[in-house]
Amino acid sequence: MTPLVRQTLAKAGLLDMLEARARGEVPTREDIPRGVDLLALGAFADAVRSAEVGAVVHVYADSRVPEGAFEASRELRGLDLLREVATVRVTSPRGARVRVDWGAASLEIAQAALGFGASELSGPIANRRGLPIADDAAKKVKGQGMVSLQLLQKREIERLLRAAGRQPLFDAEIAALEDHASQEEEETLIHG
Repeated sequence: MTPLVRQTLAKAGLLDMLEARARGEVPTREDIPRGVDLLALGAFADAVRSAEVGAVVHVYADSRVPEGAFEASRELRGLDLLREVATVRVTSPRGARVRVDWGAASLEIAQAALGFGASELSGPIANRRGLPIADDAAKKVKGQGMVSLQLLQKREIERLLRAAGRQPLFDAEIAALEDHASQEEEETLIHG
């Protein structure tokens, strides 16, 4: 943590809460000072996210989203959504999954939410107008031939996440990792 972030958290009355969180104490919503600066709260939530879940962001694009993640209300927008994501991160159990739906919030706000404690993104692969992209829709890309528009959209999401300093893990990769882990568990049970 940089000295500026540390100073900002101290000034906002959040540094002691961050240190308590590192010791395993989970604050409640009432513990967060009323009217705390949104950027300070975001820095607090991002420090918690970084320490507890790291830089990997699970991305569920047009797929079944697993249960168990904490989500901010789909009715919230803009700064209210960011404040809620940060609050959910710091008041949730250690290592909690905090998800933002870019279909409801916009991809830009979802990306900003990564700096406020979000660790998962979900939403539809859609065009700029919000309409779903057909499975067979393609575009000619120089040097690559015809490329799926869905794949191009996923690449754009991946670039955004990497630019934010995060490591994207898309739903297909998550499923493959889970399958591999369950196969290892079976082998351990069979072979001891």
